[in-house]
Amino acid sequence: MARKKYYRVGECSIRLHVILLFSFFCFLQILASTISMAQSNADSLQLYKTKYKQCEELFLQGKYDKAISAFQKLSDQFPKDVKSNVRLAELFYVKKDKTNTLYYANKAIDLNADIAYSPLTTLTNKMNRNKDDELAILILNRLSVSTTDSVKMQRSYMNREKLALQQYADRTPVPGVHLENMGDSINSLEDEYLPSISLDGNTLVFTRKVGGGNEDFFIAKRDSNQIWHKAKNMGYPPNTNMPDGAATLSADGYYLFYTRCDMRSPNGISGGGCDLAFSYREDSVWSSPQYFGETINTTAFEGQASLSSDNTDLYFVSNRPGGYGGTDIWVSHFVNTLWTLPENVGPMINTAKNESSPFIHPDNETLYFASDGQIGLGSSDLFVSRRNKNGTWKAPINLGAPINTNQFDGSLVVNAKGTKGYCTAAKANGKGGLDLYSFDLYPAIRPVPTLCLKGHVIDKYFKNNLYNRQIDFIYTYNNTTVGSINSNDGDGSYAKALQMGKTYVLQVIEDGYRPYYKTVQLMNDSLPDVINFDIKLRQPGYRDTLYKNVLKMDSTHVQLDSASAVQIDSIIKQWHTWKEDSATVVIFLKGYYYCCDSIADTLFKARVDQCQQRLDNLTVKLNKHGIKCDVIMQDMDMLIWRDDETLFDDVEVTVVEDY
Repeated sequence: MARKKYYRVGECSIRLHVILLFSFFCFLQILASTISMAQSNADSLQLYKTKYKQCEELFLQGKYDKAISAFQKLSDQFPKDVKSNVRLAELFYVKKDKTNTLYYANKAIDLNADIAYSPLTTLTNKMNRNKDDELAILILNRLSVSTTDSVKMQRSYMNREKLALQQYADRTPVPGVHLENMGDSINSLEDEYLPSISLDGNTLVFTRKVGGGNEDFFIAKRDSNQIWHKAKNMGYPPNTNMPDGAATLSADGYYLFYTRCDMRSPNGISGGGCDLAFSYREDSVWSSPQYFGETINTTAFEGQASLSSDNTDLYFVSNRPGGYGGTDIWVSHFVNTLWTLPENVGPMINTAKNESSPFIHPDNETLYFASDGQIGLGSSDLFVSRRNKNGTWKAPINLGAPINTNQFDGSLVVNAKGTKGYCTAAKANGKGGLDLYSFDLYPAIRPVPTLCLKGHVIDKYFKNNLYNRQIDFIYTYNNTTVGSINSNDGDGSYAKALQMGKTYVLQVIEDGYRPYYKTVQLMNDSLPDVINFDIKLRQPGYRDTLYKNVLKMDSTHVQLDSASAVQIDSIIKQWHTWKEDSATVVIFLKGYYYCCDSIADTLFKARVDQCQQRLDNLTVKLNKHGIKCDVIMQDMDMLIWRDDETLFDDVEVTVVEDY
């Protein structure tokens, strides 16, 4: 037993020596391989340095074509090399070949943006001196989103913004942008500022300085010829003998949000800060101020509200604790009939200085604001930022000259379609001090185009307005509800901003009425800024006759006579209108035939066939114009008296709407 045990131990020892010896040989092989690879890499690096030096000598000697050829070969041989691609970008820029300059700059950035950052920044500075700012901006834009170094990313972005602003300043005005004074109906010898425009674009509310320092709200209406009528003081309320400023209208024009500093909310008195308030319109009279609670108003300053078109997001300015410095832009959301605790919109918008005058466009994706902390042309400039899919905001874009100047530029609103802006400016051609101006937005600063769908919710049979009825808007692409609003408590009206280029379904589900569905297609660029559309709800059990007439037909050719052809065309033209509110519309066609002169009369079948043919011919005509067979009801009546021969060529047409 002992020998056997000893033998096994010895066997393990032998095996262990063999394994160790094998491992030692493997280690030597790996070491040799590593040394070989290191030697190979060293040789390769030396080869690269030698060839790069040769390429550089061609570059320094001014032999640019040969240098380009040499650097291209070097780039092919060492495809991960950043420096050769940067050099190629520089060489092609010397050759004034902007296409290849951008190609090799982007290639260097793709390989390693952090390595490419310094030499490409130097190149963009050279481009700036040569007035090639557009090319420099493209390179800096790639750097700002490609580098992993946050400092380099921020610097690239800031450099890009500086060049962009310089572009705007160098080409004043931006092509297509001309600030037009809004005239005597709006402007006066006093200062006018902080405009707000209704969703339909026909009501303008703004602040005017009156009475040696006081501020009041003024309102102006625009007629169907797009002419602004003389602005009128809105009176008390909402105006007081204290400064009242920064009013904004809700989408339907029935609510006015503004800043009040004379009667603060209970917890705002001690700090002496201004607070947010609102009034609502009853007929033509505005209510007394209704103050937001302590959730929104604090002892700090709260003001300059902007309400989203769906009435769910309230943006405003405050210097409350928790911001980034100065005044910041905050937002509160309307959830379950309550306003939530405000949130700071974040460091992409807010800076250590002052942000003010937020305006959230009806698309609910584009935010315009003023800032003296972002890079600008003057003491305060106007900017635009767009919302990311995750709800955060993208880097702001300066609107440039002539919208911005080297002075204070502080407020802007944009119409629903995103084509027209209204801002405050002090210009030599003004009426006095600050005036309101309008201008056409250039494409880079436009929001998502929307239009205003507005009307009333009514009872289709009794014709009365229906108040506080919920309207859901469903985006057909993914069948999601994109917003719900209620008809106004005062007159049953509604107004909703819808994005152009999309298709929506309007839905109203109300007790005592049939479910209502209406498809609205906004795919036509020629649509007006405002679409007026009444939502007509139908109670069950009612019937309405929309059309009734007797049409004549030629007995020989079984065709409508000229007068009757005009009548049937009018039915076809009105069909879409009758169907637009999803009503159940039915067409009844009724014809007559004569029974017989006697028991021996053999023409009975022929008369029935002729009557049927008259009905079929009308049905075919209606089918060709999109009126389906399943809503056309045919009926034939037999007559036993032959008192009126013309009756046999008639067809009674009745269009009925079922409730």
